[in-house]
Amino acid sequence: MMIVGDSISHGSSGDWTWRYRLFKHLKQHGIALDFVGPRNDLDAIETPEIGDGDATYADPDFDPDHNAQWGRPYCLEMGEIAQKVAAHRPAYMLVLLGINDLFWYGHSPDQNEANLRAFISNARTGNQEVKIILGTLLDTHKASVDPEFNARVSEFNRRLILTACDMTTERSPIVIAATHAEFVASAHTWDGTHPNGDGELRIAAAFADTLAGQFGVGAAYPRPFPKVAELRPV
Repeated sequence: MMIVGDSISHGSSGDWTWRYRLFKHLKQHGIALDFVGPRNDLDAIETPEIGDGDATYADPDFDPDHNAQWGRPYCLEMGEIAQKVAAHRPAYMLVLLGINDLFWYGHSPDQNEANLRAFISNARTGNQEVKIILGTLLDTHKASVDPEFNARVSEFNRRLILTACDMTTERSPIVIAATHAEFVASAHTWDGTHPNGDGELRIAAAFADTLAGQFGVGAAYPRPFPKVAELRPV
């Protein structure tokens, strides 16, 4: 599996990451799992560089390989995903991107959809049979105080779902993980955007539910969610 994402998936110093939560869940259900990708680090957010080779995971006992980078948007990843998929050959690609396209790049809905479609097409250039799970954009503090931004998030998610339906194929199915459904920024982030431990669980659970329900991989994540220890000040 290749996790493709931005800072929400990359994580920063001291995080477990939702990648860890998903790995542990799938291993508990007997899945022979290999996370793949060009990185295995966290981001050291106190430095200006991206990544820095930071390996200070809260628990390093998992496969940390990934394809996530702080600040990453679809509009840049679409130009690199073919080479990464060809190099790492994931059977499944779990994608959680898009918030930076809205926040930092300010593209129109039409441009965002075009970039998403290019991303999917280019990923298939790397592997014509890759199975793709697209996560929906999460709630953020900005969306709660900025109605215009909230509307753009909703429109992005609407087009994400429609594009998945339109571009899915028998060889390379595309399905949606409703990562937004149980995620509330005020409770599940440490800064209004990035997930705390409780948020990590909810992201991992959405992907786990989709893997189990759509592909028969593993099992749905159990509810109610446990309360996890929090390493960051909140």
